[in-house]
Amino acid sequence: MKSGRFSSSSHRVVGRERAGGWCLLIVLLALCQSSAMGLDMPAQGNPESAKLCPRCGYRCDTEWHFCPACGWDLKVLAGAQGAEKLQAIGMSVVGLILVKEPPSLNELVPPSLYRIARRYSYFFDLGRKKSFATAFPFLKPGIFVTSARALEWVEVVDVRTYKNKMIPAQILGYDIPSGIGVIQAEVPGSVPLAASQLTPREADLSWAICFPVALAGGKVEYLPESFHRGRISAAGLEGTNLVAFENLLRTDHTLEDGCLGGALLDQYGAAAGMVLDDPDPGINYALPVEDLKAMVEVLAEKKKPQRPFFGLGLVAPDDRRRARFQLPAETTLPLVAYLIAGSPAEKAGVQAGDLLTSVAGEKVVSVAGAGARLLKAKPEGGSIYLKVQRQGKEISIAVSPILRPLRIMLSPSDEIQETLQASLVEVSTGATSQQGLRVTDLVRGGRGEKNGYHEGDLIISVSGKGVRKLETFDEIVRDSNSHIFAQKSAAANDKPHLSVYRMLLSVKKAEGGEKDDRSYQNFFPDVFTAPVY
Repeated sequence: MKSGRFSSSSHRVVGRERAGGWCLLIVLLALCQSSAMGLDMPAQGNPESAKLCPRCGYRCDTEWHFCPACGWDLKVLAGAQGAEKLQAIGMSVVGLILVKEPPSLNELVPPSLYRIARRYSYFFDLGRKKSFATAFPFLKPGIFVTSARALEWVEVVDVRTYKNKMIPAQILGYDIPSGIGVIQAEVPGSVPLAASQLTPREADLSWAICFPVALAGGKVEYLPESFHRGRISAAGLEGTNLVAFENLLRTDHTLEDGCLGGALLDQYGAAAGMVLDDPDPGINYALPVEDLKAMVEVLAEKKKPQRPFFGLGLVAPDDRRRARFQLPAETTLPLVAYLIAGSPAEKAGVQAGDLLTSVAGEKVVSVAGAGARLLKAKPEGGSIYLKVQRQGKEISIAVSPILRPLRIMLSPSDEIQETLQASLVEVSTGATSQQGLRVTDLVRGGRGEKNGYHEGDLIISVSGKGVRKLETFDEIVRDSNSHIFAQKSAAANDKPHLSVYRMLLSVKKAEGGEKDDRSYQNFFPDVFTAPVY
């Protein structure tokens, strides 16, 4: 009876198993189809704690790192969860309202022109000015990081929270060579941003958070906090003239006024760097987070950085400099493009045009690598041996670095070549009318070309005095701007030195030979920062 029932029922069970198998297959196919269509499917565990995959819509458990349906990294800032996390981070970022006290008239003009300028001082806008930037909390509560340039000449700082509440802040310190500034403010609820653990790579997703302002007709409109989605377009960049020790990120963000010093986030919402500059739409430069920590710790303690100074203008070779120093086209070694007058490197015998191959016995192949090794030296700590290639020969030179001064001035002839992004060639033979400093190797689309200079233009005089030699050019500019070049080092003074000087150039145009008088103002070091180690 039992066996019979078992036997008869066994046929029915087998049939049910076959039918169930087909049903299970149909259900699985339906699940796969619904997943592909982006339908919400229940996750294991508490449904209330589930989240939707931003790519396919599959309902995932909050503890899952990847979506089981499509493999999407669920920690990436995307979808509603990503927006919520960005908003939470944005509550800690602040805007800066800065009141700057500009230099006095006698600091702006040479002594020979001061009396005349004073009569017409109403032409100079020398009153207090407001400027705007962004800062983000870093390392510990109350410490905010921003752009060093934003804090120059600043007397008063207020921070603006995401609720538009104004809170007074204090400047703890800033360092122009590294581009980093630090302030202190007690902002309720502000939490220091975590540092990114990722190595920035091209095409990585990134976010920029900042407090923009709209400036029009002398009026300021405070805009809401903005979140910009973009990607890293390059890493380890050199030659931007934004900081002295260049190892920068470039992203494709387009940022508004007030965004300098803002936070650059990686794809997971951790701090990847600090916004330094946004020179053109779709081009933004940032200092990577790896270069922030040590300097922020120093500045937060109101201490001054203790860095070695060799006096080397170290750059990556480009076509202009290869032509100037007659270097092979394949040259990629770090190039000494110029030297600071009176520096340890100049005194030791390093020359412009030398290619740096090793520092203290360590081989170097890039500016960033060479700079990092040079910065390991101790000021006044004895000689460091540098190996350079000069006209195909390798030379070893002992250089004893000193403490880096707060203000570094390039020689006027080096400065104008860096500003114009061109070379000046001495022409002191032939017809007198064709003698002067000839503009050559002008970078296409560079600063010089944008300011009306052309290949072959001839600088025939500076400050009303004829010039055929670079050395003469330097002497004339220094003598006519003694209020700038006679200043002593600012090492014992917290007040920044003004380093802007002006001159009148007479330029004979390459086309037509007409003479053109042009006013010239230097860009280094008050506008740009020369890469000097």
